[in-house]
Amino acid sequence: MKSLALVLMLGFSLATVAADNDNDLRYNDLGVRIQCACGCNQALIKCNHVGCQYSDNMIRQLRAALNTYSNDEDVLNWFRRNYGMTVVTAPATHGFELTIWMLPVVLAIAGLVVLFLVTRRWHSQAGPPGGAPLDPKLEDFRMRARKETEL
Repeated sequence: MKSLALVLMLGFSLATVAADNDNDLRYNDLGVRIQCACGCNQALIKCNHVGCQYSDNMIRQLRAALNTYSNDEDVLNWFRRNYGMTVVTAPATHGFELTIWMLPVVLAIAGLVVLFLVTRRWHSQAGPPGGAPLDPKLEDFRMRARKETEL
């Protein structure tokens, strides 16, 4: 009976430690994806201003949101609603915000593909390295110049 109680206590304590570790991982992950509102442009958990008026309160709110919401995106949306869209430095994983973050990358790749295709087409239209055959009159001048410059 004592061994069963000991096993249950050990299992409960391991589950608690695992849950705390999971919360700490979420805290660290989300804490660097949220920017401190004091204007320092640093991650929330890395704000190093002495006596920062925002970071302590925001960290408390982050911990409370971690306990309230099980989804990380919900926590980030809470901060977006309360502090504005720019406080979250990571893009949303869906919708218009993801489109805005991905659009420049897609356009740059499309531009490079178009540039490659256009230069390839220009190169194929140029023909052989010697170009088109010369006018017969110019060919006569070329032969004459070769004869005059030979030693």
